Amino acid sequence: MKLDLHHMDFIFQTSLGTYPLAAQCEMLAEHGYQGLTMSAWSKDLKSIPSIKPKWGLNVGAIYLIYRQGLESFVTNIFESIEGCSTIELALHSGDEVTDLDRRILERLLPICERRGLSICLYPHARYGMQTTSQAVALCEEFNHPLLNIVFNGYHWYANQEKALEARLDAVWPWLSNVNIAGTRLSPLGWGGLATIETLDEGEMDNFVLLGALQRRGFDGRVGVLGWESMGGDVFGNLRRSITAFRSMEQRLAAHPEWAVLDESTY
Repeated sequence: MKLDLHHMDFIFQTSLGTYPLAAQCEMLAEHGYQGLTMSAWSKDLKSIPSIKPKWGLNVGAIYLIYRQGLESFVTNIFESIEGCSTIELALHSGDEVTDLDRRILERLLPICERRGLSICLYPHARYGMQTTSQAVALCEEFNHPLLNIVFNGYHWYANQEKALEARLDAVWPWLSNVNIAGTRLSPLGWGGLATIETLDEGEMDNFVLLGALQRRGFDGRVGVLGWESMGGDVFGNLRRSITAFRSMEQRLAAHPEWAVLDESTY
C-alpha cells in the first residue's frame, strides 16, 4: 500500500512563532507529502481553496475543538469553510461526553447535510471525549452517515486503551482517516501523558498499527501529528517522519506477517 500522507499544521506552530503558509506548503511538497490538516485557529483558512492550485496539496481536514462558549466559533467554521469537506472535531464540554456535546452535534449535522461536509470525531486524551469507545457510542447514538471517527494512534496510546485489534474493529464501521505520531509514555509529554515525536522515535510501534490497518483494507488518509515540544528543525522533522512512514509501508508490502505480534508474555 502507498497511502496519502498528510501532516497536521501544529508542527509549524513553534515556540518562536508560526511558519507562513507558503513555507509550510513548500516544505510539505518538497518532501512529497500529499496534503495537510489545518487547525481551526489558523489565520490562513480563507486561503484553503488556493493551496491545491499553488502547491498541489490537499487540505484533508480542519481540526476543531468544541468547548462550552465556543458554539458561535464552531458553527461559523462549519458555515464558512471552503475548499475542505472534513472537520476533525474534538469534544471537551466537560470531564466526559455531555449533553452540550450532543447539542452541538445536533446543530452541526444539518449544516453538514446542507454544505456537503462531514464530521470525524477526534478522541483526545484529557478531553471529555477521550476514548475510541466514547466516539463509537456517539456514532451509534446519532446513526448519521456524515458522523465518522478519526483513529488517532497517539491519543489511543497516551490513554492506554490497549487492545489495538479490538479497538480498530470497534471503530471500523465509522473509520474515516487515521492520525499517528512517534510517542512514548512520559510525565514530560503532552498533558503529563505522552510525548509527541517524529515517526522514527518513541516506543509506540506504528509499523504494527499500519499492519493492522492494512489487514482490514484501510486505504484512507494518514495524518502525522506534530507539536512544538518536538523541537529542532521543522523541515528535518518532516523529512524524518515521511522517510520512516514510507519505509514502514515498503516493509509491510514485502513482509505483512512481520506486523502480526505474539501476545505479550510480560
